[in-house]
Amino acid sequence: MEPILNLKQLVEAAKKKGPIGVAVVAHHDEATILAAREGLENGLAQIELFGDQGKIESLLAKAGLAAAGVAIYHQTAGAAIVQAAIQSVREGRNQVLMKGTLDTSLILRQVLDKTTGLNAGRLCSHLVVCEIPGFDRLLIITDGGLNIAPGLAEKVEIVKNAIDTARALGIARPKVAVLAAVEKVNPSMPATIDAACLAKMCETGEFGDAMVDGPFAFDNAISAAAAGVKGVKSEVAGRADIILVPTIEVGNALGKSLSYIGKSSNAGIVVGAAAPIVLPSRAGKPEAKWAALALGVLLAGRKRDAK
Repeated sequence: MEPILNLKQLVEAAKKKGPIGVAVVAHHDEATILAAREGLENGLAQIELFGDQGKIESLLAKAGLAAAGVAIYHQTAGAAIVQAAIQSVREGRNQVLMKGTLDTSLILRQVLDKTTGLNAGRLCSHLVVCEIPGFDRLLIITDGGLNIAPGLAEKVEIVKNAIDTARALGIARPKVAVLAAVEKVNPSMPATIDAACLAKMCETGEFGDAMVDGPFAFDNAISAAAAGVKGVKSEVAGRADIILVPTIEVGNALGKSLSYIGKSSNAGIVVGAAAPIVLPSRAGKPEAKWAALALGVLLAGRKRDAK
């Protein structure tokens, strides 16, 4: 499989895996309904909608989507909406969960519940796949949405989750840049120590056929020219497919900066649970919601094919 270089190619790859059952939670906004419509019309998804039936039917009509073409499960309370959608995944009707307008924290609290949620015994992590104008590849940033200040053990699992996603995108040997503010290990900067540890673990085979190196400042991770000027020598320098950030604030700011200033389209998702959790930003672009749904379908289809 050739590497997927943009979100259009991502959607085309996802079409080959569909249709996949998708539970859409509280899609009380037009952009989410439009993404669901695209999923249906392109054969990616079989859609089940969980939320206020009156609001849903009004939005369906506005989007030109017949209510008869989807299953609607009426609930008005946020927690009940989420639990009904989760149950549809636990029962095997759906293989992807997608967020609409509810707060992310409300959804994740129930998704990660070890008894009634979709916890699979692994650390879950959030990532965004970014298509950046003028950049020659997709860039994965993790974790800017779930793990607040991960320690070394958590970073190991976050890296593994991101590598799995990169491989689903056709990247045979993913390159992971561990982000810090400088390129040298500094005992006063824990992020640099974690980066050095992760790089050493990669050398001993912890991450399989992947390259994990650092610490890197962001410019040296994505720009070979910048790395050359600063004398940073690494197979990852300037060629990173994945950026591992030290804290949730860094990841959140980096992803949104690329979106709002760099004009990137970002597909956000949580991986590591029993099913992909599609988490597009409520203020995100419609095409980003559509791409995030396609990413969820691609990952769920790959998991199904591996069984």
